This record gives sequence, C-alpha cells and structure tokens, in this order.
Amino acid sequence: MYVIRIKLKDMLLERDLGKLYSLPMVESLETGRHVIIDAMTDKQLAETYDMIQDAAAHGSGFGIDEFINEKNFRQEIHDSHCFAIICKESCDLIGGIILANSKFYRGASTMVDPFIIIKRTERGQRLGEFAMKTAIQFSQQLGYVGMYVDTFSNNTGMLKILQKIGGFTQVGFLPVGGRLQSGKLIGSIIFYRDLAEVSCDMENLSEYGADELADISEDDNLENINPVDLNLT
Repeated sequence: MYVIRIKLKDMLLERDLGKLYSLPMVESLETGRHVIIDAMTDKQLAETYDMIQDAAAHGSGFGIDEFINEKNFRQEIHDSHCFAIICKESCDLIGGIILANSKFYRGASTMVDPFIIIKRTERGQRLGEFAMKTAIQFSQQLGYVGMYVDTFSNNTGMLKILQKIGGFTQVGFLPVGGRLQSGKLIGSIIFYRDLAEVSCDMENLSEYGADELADISEDDNLENINPVDLNLT
C-alpha cells in the first residue's frame, strides 16, 4: 500500500489529493468480478498507451494517428488525472480512465474530457459503462462542473453507454474527427453533461440504471445516421 500512495502523489495534482479520499477503492462489477480503482503508476500509463494503440489498430474508439508516440501521448495528458482499473485477483491492468481538461472550453479548467479505454480482451463485461460512471463521479469530486465527450460516429459501444447512463446532450458534430487504420476519415459526435446534476445517480457505482438502450445494434453503421437523431437527453 505504501507504493500505491507514493504513486498517487506522483499522478494526481497535489491540491486534489484530499478530494479523492476513497482511493484505492474496490468495486464489484455486475458480473461479480472485483476490480481495484487507483491512481496510475508510470508503468500502467505506458500500458494504457499500448491499449489505446491496440484499440486504434482495430478501429475501436481511437484514431490511428491520434498520438504520434508515447512521448506525445504523455504530453497530451500532462496534468490530467489518470486512474487504473485493475483486476483484483490477477492485479493486471484491464482499463484506464484519464480525466483531461477539455479543449472545448476557453477558460479555467472547469470542464473535463474523459478518455476511457478498456483492454480489448476484457470487453463484453460492461467495464466501459462502469468506467464512464466512475469518470463522472471522480470528475464531480475533483470539482469539474461539466463534461464533454466526443466519440467517433461508428463507436456503437460508447454511444450505447452514454444512452444507458443518460444525462448527455448532443451539442455538435465534427465531419472529420479522426483517421481509422484503413486510412478512412471519420466524424466525431460531441456530447455534454452538467456534472452538477449527477449526485443523485452516482451513489452506488455497482448499480446500473434501468433505462432501455437506444435501438442501436453492433452491426449498425452510424456514419449513415443523422447525428441529430442521436440526441441522448
């Protein structure tokens, strides 16, 4: 535990340490699996970069040229809050949450832009939904007042998660948001959520909402859907 605390000081801004008093925390997923949430170590940050590159290579949520290299990745998330999702049994890193200051807001760092990454071999266990709910909770504890989320228009998994959690409003669409492994350019949909409204629904991260999912299947090609039709309010 001593090593974990040292890393917590390394990765979180000093002024924010008291706000995340519950770290490290153990949570039970709906599948019964137990995970540990803690501040990332330097090694885990390198593993997170590798997971992002793997996701990009498979056209899953990240652009192939989003980060030139690991050094560029670290520069991009400088001063962000980085959290690891760790399997309690194996102690392996299975996901990451990075809370970065949003580039969509021209002012003090009160708006957050979450990076959610789940190891490709660990998908299908609702870890993405769990990670997004955790990102919302932690962002509120750290004093952010709003959250912007931008996701590729073909990212059906993230769109389902935002629909399931609720409270997100589509506020924009970028015709060119990134480049896939194939070289194809793809658009990004931008959503916003007021974090002042999340306190009542974040009391228990292990309880998922009862809202029905949007009528989006894994086979749907969202590039052919009018972004206006995806409003998640």
